[in-house]
Amino acid sequence: MKKAFLWIIFLFIALFVSMKISTEVQNKVLFLSDSIKVGILNLNNNAVKIIQRHFNQAEQIKQLSNSLRDKQQIEYLLEALKVEHNDLLAFMHSPFAMNIPEISSVRTISFARMNDYKKIWLEYNSNKIYQDGSIFGLLDDNKAAGIAILQDHRLEGFLNGDEKCSYSVVVGNKKSHGIAKYDINKGFVVDYIPLYPKIEVGEIVQTSGYDNIFYPGILVGVVEMVELRQGYQIAIVKPASDEVKRFYWLVDVDNPQELMNLENNATKTQEALESDLIQ
Repeated sequence: MKKAFLWIIFLFIALFVSMKISTEVQNKVLFLSDSIKVGILNLNNNAVKIIQRHFNQAEQIKQLSNSLRDKQQIEYLLEALKVEHNDLLAFMHSPFAMNIPEISSVRTISFARMNDYKKIWLEYNSNKIYQDGSIFGLLDDNKAAGIAILQDHRLEGFLNGDEKCSYSVVVGNKKSHGIAKYDINKGFVVDYIPLYPKIEVGEIVQTSGYDNIFYPGILVGVVEMVELRQGYQIAIVKPASDEVKRFYWLVDVDNPQELMNLENNATKTQEALESDLIQ
């Protein structure tokens, strides 16, 4: 009887200790489980915040980029309007009165030729209808980068130094007229400059606006060397823009003319000058 009583007490104590230990283990397991759950929830919340912050930053960058491009477009238009205003004041009855240009951003798609870094294809998405052969100016950071020609509804860019890139310019403070073009032996030059006044090394070359490709006053480059020809001067120019960029500004001055006519007129004028010199 006594042994049975002792066994009952022993079993009761063992059961009590077992339940105590089980409760402590269970509490620790539950505490560990809760900690893991909280950690997972915190990790999930942090991941969501990081993703949201990334997309918010991307959207903000996109908005800032669009704002910057809009600001640049307004600056170019303002510069063009300033030049036009000055021209109107100085040449009220000039036959070269320019129209307000349209300026839009275009993206470089690819090079047009292998190993030719002066010809590029440009994205063309204008709602305005143009005829094939329409010529536009290309701007890079308010510097003349070249021209673009619409052909079969594709816009091809010819950068400074390409044989098809030519446009009317003025040289120096005295605004001596010439044509910026490619020379197979000398590279990027300004050709058909009158003999007087003499052109000096270091003088600035700017667009004239007379060919309706660019508005006047855009930086083209700096004169590096001057050579005399029979009846005219030729200036070798370091272009202000000579690298392929991802984006350009497309300048539409309205009523674009084939610059070939301008070059033909310059050639005829030169031939007349040479003829007069011979006589």
